[in-house]
Amino acid sequence: MKPNSNELLKDVLKCSRCGSCQYFCPSYSATKMETHVARGRNQLIKHGIKDPASFNDTLATRINQCLLCGNCTANCPSGVLPDENVKKAREACIEQLGIQKVLGSVSEYIDSVGNITGDKRENRLLWFENMEPGSVRVNEKAEYIYFTGCVPALYPSSYSIPQEFAKLMNKAGLDWTVLGANETCCGHPLILGGLKDQAIKIMQQNVKDIAATGAKTLVTTCPSCYHSWKKVYPEYVKDMPAIEVLHSTQLLAKLVKDGKLKLKETNTVVTYHDSCDLGRRSGIYNEPREVISAVPGVTLKEMKFNRAGSFCCGGGGNLEMNDPELSGKVASQKVDLAVKTGAETVVTACQQCKRTIAGGVRAKRAKIKVMDISEFLMGAVE
Repeated sequence: MKPNSNELLKDVLKCSRCGSCQYFCPSYSATKMETHVARGRNQLIKHGIKDPASFNDTLATRINQCLLCGNCTANCPSGVLPDENVKKAREACIEQLGIQKVLGSVSEYIDSVGNITGDKRENRLLWFENMEPGSVRVNEKAEYIYFTGCVPALYPSSYSIPQEFAKLMNKAGLDWTVLGANETCCGHPLILGGLKDQAIKIMQQNVKDIAATGAKTLVTTCPSCYHSWKKVYPEYVKDMPAIEVLHSTQLLAKLVKDGKLKLKETNTVVTYHDSCDLGRRSGIYNEPREVISAVPGVTLKEMKFNRAGSFCCGGGGNLEMNDPELSGKVASQKVDLAVKTGAETVVTACQQCKRTIAGGVRAKRAKIKVMDISEFLMGAVE
């Protein structure tokens, strides 16, 4: 089993099989299957390294059912890194067994048209077609570059996120632009799937495109794009330009604090969902809560699992493309946690989380609204 089999084996052998990961794993909570928890996957990886005969499609399926949410890694008493081990194992799966069909399609789409859906590049402009003329500038020199991301730009159900964030930036008087049709996927799905070499090529081109705008700050509403630009790009791309990388919640918290956005009283009870890429992977917990709490009249109630212990929504780790049924079961758990707070609305700061949680709400017919933080804040702006 490659790559880095010795390093990988050394880490999985650190697993004491104590079972602590079971309590923190959303997939195990939904299925009670040992192969869906870090302890079980560590054993699968160990056998895959020691016995090539056990390295088969069934093992690959289990490895690709991981949410890569990082909750097990954050809470492992033995210091094992299950999420990193799964990513390395996925690379090995591709090397020895080939690319699974869905990931193969995504890989081809990113190579050919620069996105995960196979849409024409021009479709990245559709989200602002019904906005006021001139409210979105494309490929112009600006202080801020808004890196929209594939899902917000190409999924109609997510259009409202970039639309509302754009309105907020305009109300605050910011000088910003987007790449429009020239924007390409950040590479995050490729990294998660084990296609690191392809991802690095994408990253290198993205850096050149962003540098050409002269922007001093890159801001994105997508936690996966944020994590990639902030944490992954500096690791894999040489000569990264000196550009500040912000998630939208960081920028919005500053705009609210500086009085750039005037807020009206909104009497409601909300709960906030920490997305895995924004929370555990990037350490951004306070700014979203500062934005929500800044709205007069809002009561914020926390879910049982929150901040570093937050349960994944079910949309992490490419799970939705690999096992939509399991993704739905995990989303259902998240809905239950949100409903138990008594909140009227669950607010998140991730378009993927909004999609999966909203899907869980529909499936359960739960009486709770789901909103992105940009949508929520724009509704409270005078």
